[in-house]
Amino acid sequence: MLRDILTSWPKTFVAFLKNEANLSSYKTKLFIVFFHAIFLLILTILLQYTSFIRLDEVDFLKYAAILKHDIFKVDEKPWSKNVVFIDVSKDPAVADDEEYGPPDSSMKGSQRIITDRFKLAKLFSILNEHPNDYKYVICDILFEKPGPGDDVLRPQIEKLNRIIISAIWDNGKLIKPVFKVPSAVVNYAAINKSVFTKIPIFYNDSLKSLPVYLFEKTTAHRFTKKQYLTFLDGKPTFNTVIPEFYYRSADMIPPIARKNINTFYMGELLADPDCFNVLKNKFIVIGDFGGDIHFTYLGKMPGSLILWNAYLTLYRHQATISVKWLFMLFFFYLLISYWIIIHPDRKLNEIHKKIRVPFLSKFLINYISFIGILILINIFSYFYFGTFVSLFYIATYLTFIQLVIEKYPEWKKNLYEYIVNL
Repeated sequence: MLRDILTSWPKTFVAFLKNEANLSSYKTKLFIVFFHAIFLLILTILLQYTSFIRLDEVDFLKYAAILKHDIFKVDEKPWSKNVVFIDVSKDPAVADDEEYGPPDSSMKGSQRIITDRFKLAKLFSILNEHPNDYKYVICDILFEKPGPGDDVLRPQIEKLNRIIISAIWDNGKLIKPVFKVPSAVVNYAAINKSVFTKIPIFYNDSLKSLPVYLFEKTTAHRFTKKQYLTFLDGKPTFNTVIPEFYYRSADMIPPIARKNINTFYMGELLADPDCFNVLKNKFIVIGDFGGDIHFTYLGKMPGSLILWNAYLTLYRHQATISVKWLFMLFFFYLLISYWIIIHPDRKLNEIHKKIRVPFLSKFLINYISFIGILILINIFSYFYFGTFVSLFYIATYLTFIQLVIEKYPEWKKNLYEYIVNL
């Protein structure tokens, strides 16, 4: 027996050392798993700060919005009795333009189409007669140049005590209205410079967007920016917002019988002697619903409607980074990291081998992947937290990392053979 012990102990000791080495290696991998999950979490937050989403994410937004608002009727039409939309598309006027126009043109005396400022002056004079009986005026009209009727419009628009007007950032400078009234930028990010994606909280690092300005004026909340980070009431938040389109273009057709949303053409509204009864205690959104059209993930949308939806999104889903949202992402990222790093030899869809139910097994074979899991995460994030997450970049990164981990032993072996054969 003693001889057996003496002869076997070296093997036992070697096995013990191997187990210790394996345990040490496993602990190291768990350490990597933990910090890789944190890395994915940070990367996700950074992507939320960017102004762009991928084109293939547009379809997700479209169908998620239809499911949420059209099928489940979640926040279908908030404040529908507290807002009036005034369409100025049927109230144009012509103004002389002293500028040349295109750079290659020498023509002077060109003309431009503007909104009839006499009618706007009449509308604002009615509001000034009842200064405390309306909520706020959102005037999505760019008064970047003087026009006929300014002498009548100026005293009325500058007298309003609750109004915000559009401004734009163009060619490196801020183009503000010619009147002394509060204004905020309406610039946004777009895919291929055509499809609307997100409205920034702070544009060009310091300029607050119009929905943010209105949000701060109608609530006690305040956005601030410190270096590269954005905060809401001192809590970290995202610097962009994807509006939930509670109101769509179809809602903006002025109904004769007033069946849907309170939408009116300006001239027709002013023809009613009792028109203020329509405006009383309302938010008043003024814009060109026929000409100022933008492409969104839900089709064509008037710019004024995008701004109003962005304001409602901020109001109903304040963009602070939720601790619960962070824990949710971290939990899933931890599972994904564990699978990639600890079990690189196993494909994700091989889970079906453990499932005895044929239907579930077939489903897992076809749909379980990084993209599938991330889409589920996004659905939960969108419906529960009101936050759309740009996860397709994460999926691309995870696919690349999985490939690297799988091929690493082969690449290492080939490199060693190459060096030996030199």
